[in-house]
Formats: sequence, structure tokens, C-alpha cells
Amino acid sequence: MPDPVRGNFQLFNIVAGDKLRSGDIISARIQTILPDGRFKLLWNGRTLMARSHLNFHPGQIIRARVERNSGGFFLHLLDSKFKTPHAASPQASTRTLLSAALLRTGLSLPGNSEAVRRAALLTRTKGSRVRMARLYAELLSKGSDPTADFLESVDTAFSGEGRDQRSGSWPQPPESDELKGELTEEGDDPDPLINLLNNVSGHRDNWMFRRLVRRLGEDEIRMVWKIRRGMDPALALTVYDGSHTFEFLMEGLDKTRLSVYVDDDTEIDEKLWNSFRESLALMNVKVDDTILSITKSDGFTPGTGEAVRDLEGWE
Repeated sequence: MPDPVRGNFQLFNIVAGDKLRSGDIISARIQTILPDGRFKLLWNGRTLMARSHLNFHPGQIIRARVERNSGGFFLHLLDSKFKTPHAASPQASTRTLLSAALLRTGLSLPGNSEAVRRAALLTRTKGSRVRMARLYAELLSKGSDPTADFLESVDTAFSGEGRDQRSGSWPQPPESDELKGELTEEGDDPDPLINLLNNVSGHRDNWMFRRLVRRLGEDEIRMVWKIRRGMDPALALTVYDGSHTFEFLMEGLDKTRLSVYVDDDTEIDEKLWNSFRESLALMNVKVDDTILSITKSDGFTPGTGEAVRDLEGWE
């Protein structure tokens, strides 16, 4: 879908603490699309209510100039020449990936010297650049300024490798109520690092993390859940089944979107895939048309490719 390049957002919940001034250039993410041309925009860690006659999609990043007149505050969209893609460009720079991750997390972009420092730290980490960039941004949003080693430790904790975890067994695949009960059991995660990340206070809409390991027949299945509550809920489920990895990223309340990612060598039966999409469509969940490579996932929310390509359009 072509991106709208001109037009205005009118903001209608601005308070003095928002520090918006005429002439400022800001970047914001489309958080939620509401009826009657209303939108929730995520900017600088705040949710702004806005109205526009233009068409957008959740997760889309806009760049605009702030204007103020007798009618209030407006965001005048700046020109762009890009279209919405399905995956992040493999040639995207580390700085671009990190900038996109920061915006999707709800953080503002840093100055040039700080951006260079963060990009240099990210290049020293091992693992998927897309995933590590988003994890870095999420840790920054929790008030942490991690080192490269700490960032890798958190990534390892999420994968569940090499750490004692709450375990058990299933005689057969669990029903939804049974799985929900296990996820809501009281008690801390055996990994103190996960508990540390879950107990950050003073920040809104934080992610909460939970891991489960279960035996199913002869196989061991590891699951990592990332759950974001609040005005813009999201759910990320990563399943490690033997040598295969499956990831399901869901976001949005009124218009829920789900993206599915798997290892490149994993084959999914077409009939099973179509049945899966049709079942979720009945629950008003839009599933992306295609199954994407796990290397394109940021591990938290769908739409990484769109965010990166939007940002590349400004450079």
C-alpha cells in the first residue's frame, strides 16, 4: 500500500509536559487505529491521540513537522517516497535497525554521538541483528543501559539455553485453559535475570516475560512468552521444538495482527497453514499472508520490515 506523503494529524490531548514546539521535526509510530479517523500515536514514550483523514496501518512510522495555530497542534507529514515492504532490508545499517527498534519501543532517537555509541555496542553482540536491536531498545526503555555482554546474556536467558527452568511434562498437547493456568501460576522464574527484568517499576506498558519447558512424548519443548499489557497489548510466543524454532508475534486490540516466523529449512503444510489463518480470521485476527524467515523477526512485535524501510526512506 503506498504510504501517504502529505496531510495533517490534529492532536487533541496535548499537555504542557509534552514539550511540542512549532517547527520541531518528530518521529512517531502508529500505535492503534480507532473509528472516525482517530489514531493513537506513540511518541517519546507517550501515547498521543490524533485525528486524520489519511490511511495508515499499525506499526507504521511517520515523520512530521509540528505546527501550532489557533486551532491547536498539528503534525504536518513530510514527504517520503517509499512503500510498505514485508521484510527488513538485509543491507539495512546497524544504526538504522536500532533507530527503528527505538521508535517501535516508544523511545525518541538520541543525538549523533549517542547513536554512534549504541550502534557500536550493538555490532559487538552475537546473534540476529534485528532481534538484538529490538532487545537493546526494550532494555533501554526499562531504564537499563546494558553492555554487549549483558545484552547477550538476556538473549540467552530468553532462549532458555543453559539455565534451570520450571519444567514438567504433558501427556498430550495442552488445551488453551490448561496452558493459561500454567502461565498464570504464582512464583518467580528460576532465572534471577528474568525476575529482574520483570520487576522494573515506574514504566508503563512494560513487557513481562515467562518461560516454560515441557516434555511431550520423547521431545522437549521450550517456550518463551513476552506479554505487553496496557493500551496497546502485544504477545510474542517463541517455541523451540527440537531443532526447529517457531515464532508468533501478535499486536493490537481493535485490529489484531499476527505474523508467523520459522527457520528457513522448516516446511509447513499449505492446507494446515490456510486452516490456521481461516480459524484466526473468525476471531478477527489478521494473519500475514506468508510465513516469514525467523531472521526477519525482532522477537517482540510484527512489522519490523515496514519500520526499517520507512526509516530508510528518510536517509
